[in-house]
Amino acid sequence: MKNNYSLITALLCGLYSTSFAQTEDKNSDWQKISVSYHQQGRWLAGGGLTLLGFTAKVGKFVANRSWVGVESEVHNFFSQRQEAGLFGRYYLWNGGFISGFSEAGLSYGRFKDWVWEVEQGQQPPQPFYSAKLNAGFGLEYPLRKQLSIEGVVKVGKLTQVNWFQPSFQGSVNFYFGH
Repeated sequence: MKNNYSLITALLCGLYSTSFAQTEDKNSDWQKISVSYHQQGRWLAGGGLTLLGFTAKVGKFVANRSWVGVESEVHNFFSQRQEAGLFGRYYLWNGGFISGFSEAGLSYGRFKDWVWEVEQGQQPPQPFYSAKLNAGFGLEYPLRKQLSIEGVVKVGKLTQVNWFQPSFQGSVNFYFGH
């Protein structure tokens, strides 16, 4: 257990020391490429896996480090859901070994709670449609000139019921545009 804490501490210290280097003369070539990813006018498309599902997204950088896009997600972990919506993302830091971002959004979709046991005479839960407010945090790692991978942890609150839903996403992103 102590080794896990030591490893996490070393990783966080390494991320802190490398990720805030934003000056041109200190950045290596791949760091300059990473900074150029998040410039106004660029487009990003990505897709990947969630826990027992998948996600896809596309959007445009409307300002440096600010991305607005659409996203869809099919998810079957502790619930069944198919949703799509709009979101905004802001890159808190970039240009280091890894980039970090936060995001918020609104989606709409079909949701159904999992039931582990249905008692005799009882009806299983029926699917319903609802809007969902989302917030998340993620990390992105550049692989090459226009390709990166990312991991995102999100939580959403359905507006019709008092139900919070976590989402763990991993995706491969492709940057294009000027």
